[in-house]
Amino acid sequence: MLASVLASVLAGCSAEVTVGGGTVDSDRTASAVATYLRERVPDVQVGNVDCPKGVKVAEGKTFQCTADLAGNQLPVTVTLSQVSGGDYTYAFKPGKALIDTGKVVTEIRSRLPVQAAGASIDCGTALVRIVEVGGKIPCAVSLAGKRQTVQTVVDDLGGTVHFEPATVWVVTPSIGKLGDKVTVYGESGAAQLEVTVTRVKFSTGDDIDQPENGLFLGAYVTLRALVDQQDLIEITAVAGGTTYTGDAIVTSTIFEPSLDPVILNQGEQAAGWLIFDLPTSHGQLVIHDANNHQLGAWKY
Repeated sequence: MLASVLASVLAGCSAEVTVGGGTVDSDRTASAVATYLRERVPDVQVGNVDCPKGVKVAEGKTFQCTADLAGNQLPVTVTLSQVSGGDYTYAFKPGKALIDTGKVVTEIRSRLPVQAAGASIDCGTALVRIVEVGGKIPCAVSLAGKRQTVQTVVDDLGGTVHFEPATVWVVTPSIGKLGDKVTVYGESGAAQLEVTVTRVKFSTGDDIDQPENGLFLGAYVTLRALVDQQDLIEITAVAGGTTYTGDAIVTSTIFEPSLDPVILNQGEQAAGWLIFDLPTSHGQLVIHDANNHQLGAWKY
């Protein structure tokens, strides 16, 4: 998902100039560039503007001025056109994107899941950053002793950016008890699916089905979709430091009905047993999202 975090729209600007001689008036051009910037970014301090001297007036001629903007250097390309005698028109175009770090913070925060509402986001002290296309602004997202760096990557001069990683995730997984509900959130922070492990039971098997590791664990899971097109997020069991998937096959009716793969739309529910083959009756059931982030765990 892309976002626009431009500090202001630095669109091209043109003006007609009449001067004598065959060279561009560098001082007048520098003054025009400064006016152009002050009009478009009035909240940003514009300092000196330097333009090259001795540039010959010619149709399509381009040259670059440099403006001191918010303590940084912003290149501005000047293009001449409609040249006729001593008259010509010039147009300005910034060579780098002017990024509002406050908008970056707001955009990152909008992508956090609701559990991370209290996270702090630090993109540096500068209110405005001048960044070339492809350049990055590192932002630190911190919560509950965890810290993640999110790179804000500038895609174009219009201030369109994307984030690396795309999923901002700093939530400390909750560890609860059976019956506690865990909500799965998407990349935008919107709630998608509610998952609950309501109870567990164990079996040592029968004449037909024997657990390889010593015990069958059945976990009764309920799902409720909060938006369309939701399927079961992976639930694993962790016992003795080893992770086990819920793919054990048992023909006994003790674990019926099974929780089969199903696509749920908003408001729809599903429930059933997941079966694990484990060596011990103590551990945790852990739920992960599609990007393998741990969302929470139930002790059993």
